[in-house]
Amino acid sequence: MASQVTVFVENKPGRISHIARILGKNNINIRAITISDRGEYGLINIIASDPDRAHDILLKEGFSVSRNYVIGVLMKDRPGALADITEYLNESEINISNAYGFILKSGDKAVLILEVDDFDRAEEVIRGGGFHTLSKEELVNL
Repeated sequence: MASQVTVFVENKPGRISHIARILGKNNINIRAITISDRGEYGLINIIASDPDRAHDILLKEGFSVSRNYVIGVLMKDRPGALADITEYLNESEINISNAYGFILKSGDKAVLILEVDDFDRAEEVIRGGGFHTLSKEELVNL
């Protein structure tokens, strides 16, 4: 099972660089990051090389932080690939609460990160559709 660290922060200059600096000084690599604006506050989702340490360090530094399970799906970088995966989940009535992706090699491989309402069933459905779900080690070592 893979996990991401979610940080709830004030939406003001310097917050992202402060978090990145703390993690960098602790030899934790940010593998993927998303930032969502919620007005005065925002959410930063981080896939880190060591999510457990990242969580604990940011918590110790006074941040409001949580860990959430995610599914990393290796997919082809081609039109319609996202639709293929999400249709399997939709047909099984599995809700996606958060998603983001990134390209590993243009025209070849991409990774989709999913937060879902039924983690175990979603993994089963995705694998049943012929897609590869990434282990924690595979995800943080991309």
